[in-house]
Amino acid sequence: MNKKSDNETSVRALDKALNILELMTTLEGDVDLATLARKTKMPKSTLLRLLNTLKKHHFVHQDSQTRRFSLSWALIYMGRAAQRSFSLISRIHPFLEKLHEATGETANLAIREGYCAVYVDQVISTNLVRAIPPIGTPLGLYCTATGKMLLSCLTDKELEEFLGKTELVEKTAKTITDRNTLTEEVDKIRRQGYALDNEETEYGGRCIAAPVYNNEGRIVAAVSVVGPTNRIKMDAIGRIADTVREITAEASRALGYRPARKEK
Repeated sequence: MNKKSDNETSVRALDKALNILELMTTLEGDVDLATLARKTKMPKSTLLRLLNTLKKHHFVHQDSQTRRFSLSWALIYMGRAAQRSFSLISRIHPFLEKLHEATGETANLAIREGYCAVYVDQVISTNLVRAIPPIGTPLGLYCTATGKMLLSCLTDKELEEFLGKTELVEKTAKTITDRNTLTEEVDKIRRQGYALDNEETEYGGRCIAAPVYNNEGRIVAAVSVVGPTNRIKMDAIGRIADTVREITAEASRALGYRPARKEK
């Protein structure tokens, strides 16, 4: 079987497994194999293979006596993880509004998902010419302000692993495609406390991002302001960066972050 067919088979299997889980959320209590087969319209042999895989990863539990199936604890764990993200969104949103009001530009909240950054919330500019990156859009960690900001919170070892596994594709002539240069850029971001995308992803756009810390002192998100180069001019970068940093500092304090006091 060719590679394409293998990938298609994997997607179909995943789709079927997710359909099983979605169906089980609509049922009250546990369910037997025959009922699941009838409701999913799957052969029992196929269904059982998928259920055994879901059991292995603790998404489904099978009673040892009755042999009936029910949802398992892994879904609770994932639900709580998702709830933390939604809680982050609701708690940070007022600060996005404040950033939008202060700059007039689109304000975004992004988190890291593996080797991508993802926008999870935004307050869109009312200007006719505006940057509107859709929520859920995956962003390169190496070529966007929010991505580079989130990249800066990795350890040196994690950064080295990222560089070893990621192709630094040139989006524009300004994209950083050299690994040593990107490492230097990350060090600079760590020192100055903000990241800049100066037309590195798309010509005509600039973005400035700063970190959001939680109560454990970890960077959990990045907040950014994005707009066209004719409004976010280079001579205003320092002023706008100060605004973004001030507002993300307020957001971090709202999450319980207390920066360590510097010894005199």
